[in-house]
This record gives sequence, structure tokens and C-alpha cells, in this order.
Amino acid sequence: MKRILIPVDGSQPAIHAVQALLAARAYDPVERVDLLSVQIPLKSGKIGRGLSQAEIDAYYQDEGRAALQEASSLLSQAGVPFEARVEIGAAADTIARIADETGADEIYMGSRGLGSVSSLFMGSVATRVLHLTELPVTLVK
Repeated sequence: MKRILIPVDGSQPAIHAVQALLAARAYDPVERVDLLSVQIPLKSGKIGRGLSQAEIDAYYQDEGRAALQEASSLLSQAGVPFEARVEIGAAADTIARIADETGADEIYMGSRGLGSVSSLFMGSVATRVLHLTELPVTLVK
């Protein structure tokens, strides 16, 4: 039985990754799922000006919980054991680090499908994760 990491941001591709995992578990049993919401750090300057660190941390947690809500609900309804967490940092680096820390066997993640030209200029979290980990990564549109 596998331990799966699913990074979620509340987007439809992220929800599709959860749904794909639920469909696949019929032939590939899952022991546990780790849901991860990665919050990108606020840039210093105008955004954080006048806010305490506690207020900024609360903002990250609120945003993270909102991103995890639908995925958590789907897993709960399906009876799949999971743990949800919110981390702050660069998305791809954090995903790879948490996969390692949790002992994940595989990563399921949504792909926004920007296309090769957009990925060339903007980079892609999914592409970066593929370069940072040796784990199998299932990308779902």
C-alpha cells in the first residue's frame, strides 16, 4: 500500500488529481494521503506593511485551509485516511521536501496545462517537481 502526497491549491486541476487518486485506488491501494497547501511568502513592502507576523501567519493558514477544503472533503467522503498541512515557501521546493519528509511513495498533482511555450518562459511547478524528486509523479489535467 502506498503513501501519496497531493499538493493542492484549490484549483480544478488539483481537485482532478484527488479524483484520479480515488479512481486509481481500486487497483492500486493507498495507505494514506498527505494533502499539502503551499503558500507563497508575501513579498516585503506594501503588502506586509503594518501587519504583525501573527496576522501574516494567520493569513497563510486561512488561505491554506481554504485551498485544502474540497480535497479534504473528497477524501473524507471516500474514507481515505489523510493528513492536511499548510507550508510556506517556494512551491516546487516545498513539495519535494515534504514528499521526502513524509516518506511519500508517489506524488499526484494537478497540471494547469500552460503548454510548452508558456512553460519555457514562466517555468512550471510540475516540471520543477519532476526535476527535484526521484519519486513517480502523476500529473492530472
